[in-house]
Amino acid sequence: KNGNKVNIRAPRVEDAEQLVYVMKTADCETRFLARNPGEFTTTVEREKEIIANVLNNKNMAWFMPEYDGKLVGQCSVGIVRNNDRYRHRAEVAFILLQEYWGLGIGGKMMEECINWCTAHGITQIELDVVKDNERALKMYQSFGFKVVGTQPNALRYPDETYADEYLMVKML
Repeated sequence: KNGNKVNIRAPRVEDAEQLVYVMKTADCETRFLARNPGEFTTTVEREKEIIANVLNNKNMAWFMPEYDGKLVGQCSVGIVRNNDRYRHRAEVAFILLQEYWGLGIGGKMMEECINWCTAHGITQIELDVVKDNERALKMYQSFGFKVVGTQPNALRYPDETYADEYLMVKML
């Protein structure tokens, strides 16, 4: 949206250090993610193993937005379960550093996830989103996702407050 380019690509093992930084930083920037600050404890060496495993897994894909030569987030998409009755469903998950919100990067990542799902015969894409995450809700709805349920008190924060999550689904 600002005229700069973003490259959405698969991770490489050598991205592990940057990816660990992105995850730890994002956890401190928003209450909309699944972890509290400090809960992401994966080491760079372990992250390298995870990347290698994902690259060899045909049931999922991982995309990294590269902006000005550095990773600024990540998204993953994968089949919900390997049982035949579930293989039409995939889940997506997103992380984007706050500095890069509002630039259209999340939308580009979503396009990659939808393209992967289409290419793999997926007919239903699912995600969870914190009910108060208006920016994400708006983006997901712009891609045709619909709220199909609410999980009350899905997240509990250190200050003993709670947040509901929506389950959203898009049919392809």
